[in-house]
Amino acid sequence: MASLNKQQKRAKRAKAKAKQINIHGRKPAELDDDLGELGEPIPEYTLAMFSKMRDVEATSRNDMLLTLLSNLAEIISDHPELLDMENADNEAMAATHLAADMLIDYRMWADGMDRDAAQAWLTDPQFITDFGDALDSYRQSLDLPVEKAE
Repeated sequence: MASLNKQQKRAKRAKAKAKQINIHGRKPAELDDDLGELGEPIPEYTLAMFSKMRDVEATSRNDMLLTLLSNLAEIISDHPELLDMENADNEAMAATHLAADMLIDYRMWADGMDRDAAQAWLTDPQFITDFGDALDSYRQSLDLPVEKAE
């Protein structure tokens, strides 16, 4: 478990990130695809990812996490400024922090949870196991060997 100081830094960073992408305190979007009625600007890429995550989460948490990971890789590629390199030892750690922040923001958006409830969901031991499994699956999908023509 992370030290209290590290937890406080993460919470502060998550709060700042939520303000940056204007999600803090939102009510969940209607379950239709018209996400433009929220009234506040949310980046298109965030809405698109959250919508996909919500759709596949109805089937499987693992699919939701794989959707997050694959979409987040594209988002980071297009918006590298989202990585908080000041509070991370390396790019992988910064990406993990961003994924955690996005998961908290997603849960707040999808279910109208407050930040504390969303963070509690994120730290549930079963969720941590599921996230680790999804991360392993995602990494394996990136390391697929190239088939040789015979």
